[in-house]
Amino acid sequence: MAGCFGGDEEENGEENGDENGTATEDPGELEDLQEGGHLRAGVGSNVDSFDPPYSNDTTSTLSQSLIFESLATTDNEGNLYPWLAEDWEVVDAQDVAVDGTDYEPYMRTITAGEEGVVDTDGQQEVVRHPQDLAPEEGDEVRTLLFEDAADAVEDGTYGVHIRYHLREGVEFHNGEEVTAENVVASYDRIQLSDVDAQYFDSTLYYEEIDEYTVDIYAQVPDAEAERELPPLYVYTVEQAELPNGELDPRQGNDPIGTGPYEFVEMEDEQYVDYEKSDSYWVEEMGVDSIDWFDGPEAYPDGPVIDEVSLEIIPDDATRSGALQDDEIDVTTGLASATLNDFDADDEFTVTAVETGGYTYLQPPVNVEPWDDQRLRQAFNKLVPRDLIVENIFDGWARPAFTMIPELAQGAGTADAAALEDDVRHYNEYDPEEASEMVQEVFDDYGIEAPLEVQLETNVDNDDRVAMVELIAESMQETGLFETTVETYEWTTYLGRVLDPEYGERGHIAGVGLSGTFNPHSFCDALHHSSNVGQCCNLAGISEDWIDEALDNARYGAEVAEDVDLRRERYDELFRDLEEYAGSAVTHFGVQESVLTADLSNWAQWPFHEDYLSYALYAPADERVAWFEA
Repeated sequence: MAGCFGGDEEENGEENGDENGTATEDPGELEDLQEGGHLRAGVGSNVDSFDPPYSNDTTSTLSQSLIFESLATTDNEGNLYPWLAEDWEVVDAQDVAVDGTDYEPYMRTITAGEEGVVDTDGQQEVVRHPQDLAPEEGDEVRTLLFEDAADAVEDGTYGVHIRYHLREGVEFHNGEEVTAENVVASYDRIQLSDVDAQYFDSTLYYEEIDEYTVDIYAQVPDAEAERELPPLYVYTVEQAELPNGELDPRQGNDPIGTGPYEFVEMEDEQYVDYEKSDSYWVEEMGVDSIDWFDGPEAYPDGPVIDEVSLEIIPDDATRSGALQDDEIDVTTGLASATLNDFDADDEFTVTAVETGGYTYLQPPVNVEPWDDQRLRQAFNKLVPRDLIVENIFDGWARPAFTMIPELAQGAGTADAAALEDDVRHYNEYDPEEASEMVQEVFDDYGIEAPLEVQLETNVDNDDRVAMVELIAESMQETGLFETTVETYEWTTYLGRVLDPEYGERGHIAGVGLSGTFNPHSFCDALHHSSNVGQCCNLAGISEDWIDEALDNARYGAEVAEDVDLRRERYDELFRDLEEYAGSAVTHFGVQESVLTADLSNWAQWPFHEDYLSYALYAPADERVAWFEA
């Protein structure tokens, strides 16, 4: 999956857990475990949706993660474990062409309409012929639709075939048992949704084999197939068949999942309440019934905190005050200077790990003179990454001289230090060299300085606004730019930058993005042409060589079977992307929690969207949080 937008809560933190705050607390002694209590978590934005295929913000995902579960779970190093699926097996892999041409015999031809739009008559497009990716009105477009993919699978034309065996006896909160029908219906709900591109850039087909068996097929040999193919969550059939976006209590449909907590009530823009399910399947079966679990006998069969509330408090300072006034027990996304104060106070604990979240800006690569690579490279040299980390994040971040954070370096680079040595010069702050490069471009284009530039970001993240203002100031000080900074409320901003035409307006957008353990999520979302108008190629970058290099780093039998080759391809890709300079990644933050001292055994997840569900109950890492009596 490409990733989820971070509203205002994913980027503050420390560099490594040594200089500021602490890393995840050491596991507590389980004999001290206390049951009960009501956890009040302060979050910085509203829960806009409980309907996962129709939500893009991390607070909504954070809320959903308490209720819904998936076929697999993950430990804090990204290793996968069966969850709603008792196990799975990679049946086989076929060496089909990465460009999709092997599916041509199964494609149908559709005449492109106005502006090249291809009307699939309400069916999910899975693979388009590589020669028909950018049609004009009246062009014939060859495309494989989901229902036609069944024929390809039947003929043995697919990338990877994975068979999932569901755990029998798992029930939703309403008592309905999870079966293969639920998995298929949940996947159906993704079709033609707001996140369909994230799934159907790799998924070819899925089908129910029997009551507890589901087969999922990848389009091509995919090194990330086991992580990327399963649907994010599994829903009841009734929920899966709801109209788009209506799996939401505001539409009269309370979310029902298999997770440890049940939805109770909400007040829009105010709070959401949950309570522990009295029929959670892990408690019913016992955590020892899970084959891979090898934890201590005292490890509980579910979370031990009875109630959870999300308190919607958009302003960082107000949320900080609420923590000090004992109105909430935990929060994240506070201003960096505030973290130091909490870290020094014995009444509170700060836990932090480097996150996969990162912040980036994109110049308008398709608008003159920004279509000149030299100007974009100069812009990168005007981003004062060290100063941003030191002055704005007070050390609670790491400058991004490459695009890949530590947690994704395992599969994403053969030698992280060598990669940084090679590309660091593209991102070193050097206003003198940058000015020379800008002037050279202006001379070639006949542009008289200053060039007017508008930088934009969301208003509800103080650190991010300060960062964008600092970059604007850096540009202005060259005397070659006249900069303005515009800020927007998060939801408004999200709609603005996800407009497919946004890149043509000539602005520089700054946003936060949450990646995954997959190195692909730190380059694909920003640069692949399929993510224009979706999360998060805001500038409209569309280069065949980038698409091909991205695909070749992840897809194909060679990289699926040879992790070293995959690392080499990512190294080459990251070097090329830094030279192209379509994105300026500024820093890697850390995911932190600030909590009251009476919360014990709090474990820190590296991504915002699951940090609560992970801290409350994480059997893969044998962690569980509790309140001291």
